[in-house]
Amino acid sequence: MKETERWAEQLLAIEEEIGGIYERLSELKQELRDAGRKKDVGALDEALQKLGRQGQLFGEMRLAWSSND
Repeated sequence: MKETERWAEQLLAIEEEIGGIYERLSELKQELRDAGRKKDVGALDEALQKLGRQGQLFGEMRLAWSSND
């Protein structure tokens, strides 16, 4: 197995973990919204945006490694 394939597999696993965390935080955000916790919803919204960007970055890196081989 090439080194980049191993790295790509690791990034894919991380992307899946981030996806799970993103889902759980989204559910929590909805619960907080329903409870009227606007400040907490705003904080989670910011965290979700950052988490989403990180997941996207890892996906782009993985695809770049796959296309270079």
